[in-house]
Amino acid sequence: MKKLSILLFALVLPVVLFAAGGQETVSEDEDVSIRVLSRWSDEMPTSIYFREVIEEINSADNGIIIEGEHINDEASYLDKLRTQFAIGEYPNVFYEYGGSRIVDYVESGLLMDLQPALDADPAWRDSYLPLFDKWQYDQFPGTFGIPAEFYAVTIFYNEEIFNKVGVSVPSTLGEFEMVCDKLLAAGYVPLALGEKDVWRAGHFLNNLVMKSFGSQGVKDLADRNMSYDDPKMVALYTKIQEYFEKGYFGKDAVTVDYNMEQAMFQNEESAMHMDGSWYCGNAAKSEIATKIKAFPFPAVNNANANSFQGGAGGGWSIVDTDERHNAAAVEFVKTVSNPDFFKVLQIRNKGGVYPAVFKSDASVVDTVTISHAAAIANASEFRDDIQTYDNLSSMLDTCRTALQGLFIGKTPSDTAAQIMAEIKANE
Repeated sequence: MKKLSILLFALVLPVVLFAAGGQETVSEDEDVSIRVLSRWSDEMPTSIYFREVIEEINSADNGIIIEGEHINDEASYLDKLRTQFAIGEYPNVFYEYGGSRIVDYVESGLLMDLQPALDADPAWRDSYLPLFDKWQYDQFPGTFGIPAEFYAVTIFYNEEIFNKVGVSVPSTLGEFEMVCDKLLAAGYVPLALGEKDVWRAGHFLNNLVMKSFGSQGVKDLADRNMSYDDPKMVALYTKIQEYFEKGYFGKDAVTVDYNMEQAMFQNEESAMHMDGSWYCGNAAKSEIATKIKAFPFPAVNNANANSFQGGAGGGWSIVDTDERHNAAAVEFVKTVSNPDFFKVLQIRNKGGVYPAVFKSDASVVDTVTISHAAAIANASEFRDDIQTYDNLSSMLDTCRTALQGLFIGKTPSDTAAQIMAEIKANE
């Protein structure tokens, strides 16, 4: 038995087909075939590069054959995945979203615990942002997936307007309020919020919760250890309404949608714009691209200053089969989830943020992406929309609808009562 050598892929992507540590390697006489089910069938840069990497592996003649099946349409992909699991024809490696979507597979012992593989390669493990929560379960020790995607919410701002008004980037909520007051006095909407799309206030609340209570607060809300009518939560609804009434979000926010909100920022009517990583591309193409920078959502307290709304999108899980196939599957996943791979993706896409930490190439990647990445570099934890962790599936819509009431005359107590009514109706 021999250890397979290092392959050098396109743009000097290092791939070790078998790592040290006592794993059984593949014999010279027998290839190991790994079936990979992914969504990268389209002609976008990410998909093209992903398939190129598979071609490079297959042409290297080093004992591993990757059989890739790629289905871009999400519904078709998920149907295919469910069908394969139902009939027992499992892929070795597959893309999914973690959480409750794969917990049955974990409980039944179908999926490989990847924590030992991560611990065996600290450089790979430690290159990641703290994003593994979607593939970790209190009742099942281990890590059952590797993040493939990532987003985070920051506040984008117009540096030229800030300089003109004479304000600095705020680091705390108190400083944010002072900046907003000065921007208002100078004739700018501080941070337009397109609440016609109800997820906008939902995201603002997500950030207030993360900066106030961190991920523990998200868990406490989901577990009902903190209620949505707790005075601490009502104080956050009150803060949102206070900002609206002061004019921080602009006039008549419920008549402004997300696209209009973006337009206000890019037309320099508003000085700040709260958004996720997906906004970097639009910002970089705008006429004010060179003026746009990003900073973290302001801290409510020091303890949770580095807690962010964000998280992994999908990720890679491995079906636990035998030692040889597991070893090959792990090394394939490492190939498509290490900093060098993501750096190439960023170059190919001319931007974007990714689950691993690496230095961006400023000569290729847009300045908005670089600033956004710097704003989240010190993050200690990320959580998605807080209601996605709730066992009650209606909570996301319920909370967003209730928050919209803050903009049309309802009180913070009304908001709390509306949310609690949904919970009590489903007890």
